[in-house]
Amino acid sequence: MGRQDSVGADAVREGIASMEGYLLWQGEIERARMAAEAFADRLDWLTSGQREQVTDLYTRTELDRSRASIAHTAQRARQLRQEYQDRYDHLRRRAVACCLTLGAAAVLLVCLVRAL
Repeated sequence: MGRQDSVGADAVREGIASMEGYLLWQGEIERARMAAEAFADRLDWLTSGQREQVTDLYTRTELDRSRASIAHTAQRARQLRQEYQDRYDHLRRRAVACCLTLGAAAVLLVCLVRAL
């Protein structure tokens, strides 16, 4: 039963993360659209068709920029995670080696004391 609970909890976490990503991207689309409309508003000489084209192009450009930024951030997060994992593994190996060395030294010391 514990395994099924874990799988269910993982599915819930994935669903929440997916929903969060969706909502964040929808917010990004809205932000890009608002920026595009504000830009097009400053170009009062555009016809309505031109304004729509400028708005669409600006929105796509902003979304492409956002997508690239998010991809770069995700890549950097993966790199940092790997670096931290490597460092943690190295420190863990050193700690285990120190514990084993101290344990061996303690056993040796006990054996020497008993031999006297």
